[in-house]
Amino acid sequence: MAVGGAVLASPASAAPNCASGYHCVFFLGFNSAKHSYFNSDTKFSGDTFNEGSGLSGYGRSVNDNVVSASNSSNSNYESHYYVNSNNGTFLFCVNPGSSVEYLPSAKQNVASSLQLRGRTSISCY
Repeated sequence: MAVGGAVLASPASAAPNCASGYHCVFFLGFNSAKHSYFNSDTKFSGDTFNEGSGLSGYGRSVNDNVVSASNSSNSNYESHYYVNSNNGTFLFCVNPGSSVEYLPSAKQNVASSLQLRGRTSISCY
């Protein structure tokens, strides 16, 4: 929106099945068990899909089990996912207010860490 010649950014809208301010990962699609992150996490081992009791994947490890992701950042942060702990090899990213349900098969079940970054020039979902 333009105001007096200035362009103002609109706040990011909530992405599917992910509370405002969070970066969510899903065991399968958006109707499966999920884990919500508010900050970066350099090591998914020890994290479980702890939301959605009774849904597919509930209680399973997040590490190497992410199939879908959603970004409901209200601070304009991109979600950057990596293979290996400590933000090893870049895998994919999700823009604020966006999501990806069922990543391409080569990117499924390999994410091990998350880094929240301000807006970048990297092409994200």
